[in-house]
Amino acid sequence: MARIDDISFTLLNTIVAVYETREFTAAADELGIAQSTVSKRIATLEDVFGLSLFVRRSKSELLPTPAGRRLYSSAAGLLQQWSDAVYHMSANNFQKTPFSLLLSHTASSTLLPQVIQGMQSSLDTTDFSAHTMNSEQILESIVKKHAHMGIVEKPMSTDVLRLDVLREDRLVLAGDYRQHRGMGEHGHPARSGSGASSRTSSAFPGEGEVSPDALWLVRETGSGVRYFTDLFFRTVGLSPSRVVELDSNEKIRSVLASGVGCTILSQDSVPEGIATVDLGDSFIRHFYALTPKTGLNPDQRMLVEKIIALLR
Repeated sequence: MARIDDISFTLLNTIVAVYETREFTAAADELGIAQSTVSKRIATLEDVFGLSLFVRRSKSELLPTPAGRRLYSSAAGLLQQWSDAVYHMSANNFQKTPFSLLLSHTASSTLLPQVIQGMQSSLDTTDFSAHTMNSEQILESIVKKHAHMGIVEKPMSTDVLRLDVLREDRLVLAGDYRQHRGMGEHGHPARSGSGASSRTSSAFPGEGEVSPDALWLVRETGSGVRYFTDLFFRTVGLSPSRVVELDSNEKIRSVLASGVGCTILSQDSVPEGIATVDLGDSFIRHFYALTPKTGLNPDQRMLVEKIIALLR
């Protein structure tokens, strides 16, 4: 029978990996070992404590027991302390610190310039990169530790991630939602607000006020703004028949700027000259920072705190 003295950092690393991935296979891939080895290590820990740490929820997914959650929390803290000690004793901490930031499309267009401006003093010692993805992809990447930090527009959290609330983002209805099928003057699509600065109305459109022929520009399922687009449709009782799905805000902005279509979009992203409608407090969201609870070195954690402070 295994004893308390048999518990090593190797076993603690294993429960952390299994807990965070919820799969033996994924944990094995992360640790670079065989799945059977992962299973044996978890069995050893269960033997030591005489408690079950995980139960199978489906063919591949594991659900931690209360004992598993307690052991994970303690193991993660111990491993973080040891990792910090090793980092400060290593010559590696004199090299550039890798830091990968993932941003949603809205965050990329509205927040990234401020992040880079505020990070300038750290760039001499940081190997910094930023990539744009939709919110679901960011969540998956942070959970799998493929990046060090993510910024999204909805509170996507698991118990293996830290979630920090950042600044507000007000969504508006932009474009001509009354536009009917057909063409405007001179054979061109009718343009909302053409040649003028953006105008904002505070009159939330009621049921029936949005034309059933309006052309909607929407983001893909899994993006932060798509949730609010679907919420708007439900609020006004609309099932649009003319929808174009686009995989980036920049594409939506480009089409919208030409005077075609309508959309739900961050107020800060609306092209000049496009009329908007304020949708009220229900369409005010926040940006959120996602970071893994384990795996960041001290310098990476300092960069996380710096970015959070910049964006509050």
